[in-house]
Parts: sequence; C-alpha cells; structure tokens
Amino acid sequence: MNPDVRRALAAVFVARTAITGGLRVVYPFLPAIARGLGIPLGTLGNLIAVRNLGGVVAPLAARLAENVGRRSLMTASTVIAGTGCLLTALAPSLALAGFGLVMVGVSKPAFDVPMQSWLGDRVPYEERGRVFGISEFSWSLALLVTVPVSGFLITATDWRAPFFLVAVFCAAGVVAIMIGIDSDRPARRIRRSLKITRAHIAMLACAFLFSVAAEILFLVYGRWLEDAFGLSIGAIGIFTLIVVASETAGEGIVTTIADRVGLKRMIMGGLVGSAVAYASLGFVGGSIVGAVVVVVAWFITFEITIVAAIPFTSELAVAGRDRLLSLMSVFVVGGRAVGAAGAGPLYDLGAMRASGIAASILVLMAAGVLTRVPDPGERPEPADPGMH
Repeated sequence: MNPDVRRALAAVFVARTAITGGLRVVYPFLPAIARGLGIPLGTLGNLIAVRNLGGVVAPLAARLAENVGRRSLMTASTVIAGTGCLLTALAPSLALAGFGLVMVGVSKPAFDVPMQSWLGDRVPYEERGRVFGISEFSWSLALLVTVPVSGFLITATDWRAPFFLVAVFCAAGVVAIMIGIDSDRPARRIRRSLKITRAHIAMLACAFLFSVAAEILFLVYGRWLEDAFGLSIGAIGIFTLIVVASETAGEGIVTTIADRVGLKRMIMGGLVGSAVAYASLGFVGGSIVGAVVVVVAWFITFEITIVAAIPFTSELAVAGRDRLLSLMSVFVVGGRAVGAAGAGPLYDLGAMRASGIAASILVLMAAGVLTRVPDPGERPEPADPGMH
C-alpha cells in the first residue's frame, strides 16, 4: 500500500469514527433521548428523518471539493459534526437540538464524498475492496467507542452526555486530518463532469432500496430490545457490542476476499443474506439467544452490502467519480429518510415482524435492480445515451 494512502487511512479512521459516532449513538437510545427532550418517540423519529435529509448536500460537497480541495472539505465536515453535537447537547429548545442533529447529518456525506474520491483516485480497482474495507471499519468502531460508554453516561447523568463525548472525538479528528493528509487545494477549479447512464441509475436505485430497508430496522431496534426483552438502557449499550462485532466481521469479509470474489458478487450475496436475516427478525419470539443470532446475521450481511457497494460504484464513472459518489450518498440518505419516516408506523402496525418482512422485500428488490448494473471489473462501462 502506498505510504500516503496508509497515512491518510489512519487520519480518516479517526475523523470518520467521530462523525459516524455522532450519527449512530442516537439509535439505541432513542427512547431515552425522546424522554429527555420531553417529546413523543415518533416526533424524534421524524426529526431523525429530517436529519438524514442533510445528505442532499453531497453534490454540493463534490462541487466544493473542486474549488477548495478534498482535505479542506474533510476538515470542515468534521468541524461541522462536532459543532452540531455541542449544539444538541447545550440547546435549551427542541428546535436548536434538532438543528444540531441536522448539522451532523450534513457532515457525514460531506466528509465521505471527498474521502472516497481521494482513495478512489489513488488505489487501483483490483485493490479497492481491501482499502475501502479498512476505511469502513470506522463505521463499526464508532459504535464501540460511543454506545457502550454512552449507556452508562446517560444512566449516570442524562441524555446529553453522548453528544459531548462525540464532540471531543471530532476535535481529535480535525487534528488527524490536518496531520495525516497533505493539502490538495487546487490553484484553479477542477471541474469533473458526469454523464448519467442506465447503469448509474440502476445502482442508485439499488442503494436507495437497501438504505430504506436498513433504516426501517435501525430506527426501532432499541425499542424492540426494550419491548421484547425488557433490556435496560445500560443493557442495550452492552448488547451493541454484539452489533459492533457483527459489523466488524462484515467489513473484515469484504476487506479480505472482495477483491478475489468480485465486488458485485459481494453486494449480491449481502442483499440475499440480508433478506433472510430481516425476515427472521419477527420470528425469534422472546428468545434472546435467537435475537442474538439473527442480529448477528443482519449486521454482517448489511455491512457486506454497503462496504462492497462504495468501491464498486467508484469505478462506474472514473472521470466523474466525486459526482457519482455524491449522488449515491444522496440516494442512501434519501432512503434512510424514507425508512425513518416509515419505521415507527410499520412497527406500530405489526412490531418487528412487520418491519422485518417489509425490509426483506425491499432488499430483494434491490438485488433485482443490481442485475442491471455491469461489473466494471469484467467489462468497460457501456456507451449509453445520457444526460449531463
């Protein structure tokens, strides 16, 4: 691995763990945060849906990177995440707390697009599964370093504690990016064009569908653990260690074998496996052992899907890599927003069984759409009438 890439990966790991922690720490503790804010759980779920719409700034991030460079944008995004967490923790009103949450939602795609494009330009496609897989370990690490501690902090203090914790991590992330990645600010704007093809549209639709499915479950899994198994806030934090281990396993699978098996095959396997795991969630009854088995399968297969999808997409439009990745980010966060809006009503309708079956159907639809996307590792991108 190139020394510059190795150094950048270390910096990305620190900053992305912090930003992702700001996003993920809310999910297991939604009931506690809603109680602390004095609002219904459904209202907080709707607020999370609005937060997830912050990802629509991703195309703007791609354009900004052309002007200020990718490192500058990664740095600014980490600052925005830390500021958003502080605002949420210190806000005297729901409106300001919500604005802070939206800032964190904006920061994640604004960081990921330049980061993924930076790596995509420097790592050959044949090695990209391994390198992107390593960067994605920060997703599971974010849960490990925030959620278990936050469970105890909330019990000892109140719901604001996790946001202060993440703000400190973001400060460390800013320092890491400044040290670990050299400035790439261009002397003049570098315009990167993108011609949208049918393959691009199919991949974006696939990402949207599997993101809707994932959010339908992510948003209610803390509630499910409380309702079905009577787990306390602290116990949910500990249970999250199982999620971390599962996600790490999924990322490890992509990192070690995706470049040999093929990224498209990895995505397809992840989608089919997710369909089985999601459909099984509503049939574990009151068995905590059964719940653990299904949750492990759920997070391993989802992580395989998303981690393989990013480097795969990065090669579908080499010249317009930033812009296609930014569009993928829009569709992912749009899917999460739709999933967040529907998660509560689905769960109210039929608990985890209804949620799991709905999510399973959506990922099977995503698998069907994926068959329409050619593998860039096997043949060149097809000539296809498109639009700018």
